Amino acid sequence: MKRILIIGNSPLPEENTKSRPAAGLRTWQFLKPLTPENGTVVLDGHEEFSAGGRDAIGRHGTIAAGNAVGKHATVPATADRAFSAVKRQGFIVKFVSVAMPECYEEEVLYKETALSEKYAEILISKDDPKILQTLQKVCDEFSPDAVIGVNTYPSFLASKLRFSAPFWADLNGWVMAEAQAQAYKMDSNDYLDHYYNMERSIVSRADKISVVSRPQEFALYGELAAFGRMGKDSFGYKFVEHIPNGTEWFEGERGLPEKLPSGLQEVFGRIPKDAFFMLWMGGYNTWVDEITLFKGVCEAMQKCEKLYFVSTGGEISGLDNKTFAKFKELIEKSEFRNRFVFLGWVDTADIPYIYDRAHLGLNVDRKCAETFFGARNRLNEMMKFGLPIVTTLGSEIARECTEYGAGLGVRSGNYEELASAISTIYREWYNGGRDSARLREYGLRGLEYTEKFCNYLTVCEPILKWLENPRPAPDRGGISGGGRGFGGETGIIFKILGGTCSVFGLLKKFLRISRSGVRYLKQNGIKKFSKKAWQKFLGKF
Repeated sequence: MKRILIIGNSPLPEENTKSRPAAGLRTWQFLKPLTPENGTVVLDGHEEFSAGGRDAIGRHGTIAAGNAVGKHATVPATADRAFSAVKRQGFIVKFVSVAMPECYEEEVLYKETALSEKYAEILISKDDPKILQTLQKVCDEFSPDAVIGVNTYPSFLASKLRFSAPFWADLNGWVMAEAQAQAYKMDSNDYLDHYYNMERSIVSRADKISVVSRPQEFALYGELAAFGRMGKDSFGYKFVEHIPNGTEWFEGERGLPEKLPSGLQEVFGRIPKDAFFMLWMGGYNTWVDEITLFKGVCEAMQKCEKLYFVSTGGEISGLDNKTFAKFKELIEKSEFRNRFVFLGWVDTADIPYIYDRAHLGLNVDRKCAETFFGARNRLNEMMKFGLPIVTTLGSEIARECTEYGAGLGVRSGNYEELASAISTIYREWYNGGRDSARLREYGLRGLEYTEKFCNYLTVCEPILKWLENPRPAPDRGGISGGGRGFGGETGIIFKILGGTCSVFGLLKKFLRISRSGVRYLKQNGIKKFSKKAWQKFLGKF
């Protein structure tokens, strides 16, 4: 049996915490198919370099039934036969859960749990100052046949460990685009070096890399070239695999009782029973366009007297406290402020009740690189619950699901189009209620989209095939040290250039880090500053 070490994030989806972060959802997507109780599904087939992937199993075509509202079709018989021909293969899995302490009410303590002979978990806080030493010890004792990092930070940690096993790094979003958005919000480029060093360490070391969108796949090939990995040894090798965000039902999400949980009764009491409410789910990150969101919603409220805006989530701790604050500031000055209801970070167990009572799901992004290269879990979740959506069209998932007929798409930055789309959905409800044929069609199309194209087995096919016979990338050979992803003449040249650049840039970099540290200390206090400083220090080794 192959021994698989997986390093990912928590909280996982079924933990009842105050938030359900994208990193936890992504981790469970990779972990679940490998856990003993779910079996391990590995598909037959060979790996080849092509432009196939999702399209190769027939995502595009003519809709055979219903209205012609998109270009997508059901998964064809060839894909059905592929899944019926799967073979099961046992793994011994050790999962290291790098916990996000900001999501927990209690302090995260180190914990080891052996659930069976084939599956064990280790919980450790991402702020633990000895996290790298601990992971190295775990890796040495476990002696894995393959290592999987899920999300950027866990993949970065994995890239710093010493092991000879093949390494798969999942980059759930392009961190450099995320860093750019954060730099814009903070009006400072001081953060860029930190994220660049993480990305370089991962891309230089990984044997396979998965990304969340097709555009991100192209970005990664650019990075592979820049870091010296697109040479003669790797010609024809497919470094990057497209694994979109998956969706599944979790315990307690279906068959809900009529009565609201006590924590929601008071808040929902502020919304008239005959109101139409649109839902914003989750945080207000740096790529949220709070200005367009505010203007579009308010213009729609002028035309739709029973329209309410209901939001969970809020600011993103440690990353973005400006976007949500600006949005709230605009609302306080609005004549419609009483029709905005903020629930805050609610328990995960309460989320299905909120979806069940909503009429419309919203997603409004800035026109920026992060939007173009990234994904949107809120859209996946809204469609899973059968909610019609209105979204800006910047991301791959937004374009695909609206083309499929799950809702309406609008241009980024255009609040008039946003208001018009909201008003269109509202009028459908006003004239026909929840049973409006058009609203039912939107909801069913969204649900169909997630079931066909976001189920875990479909989206995780590339890594499950790779685990059949994991091998190092052809340019890596036997290299096992952290962050040494290329060798030979190319590697020597890059190392010399890197050293020269670091000498010339040393003073400039020191001054930049100093300015960044002072700013972070003022915004977050000495406790968080100390943890961040220690994390950055460890990242140098």
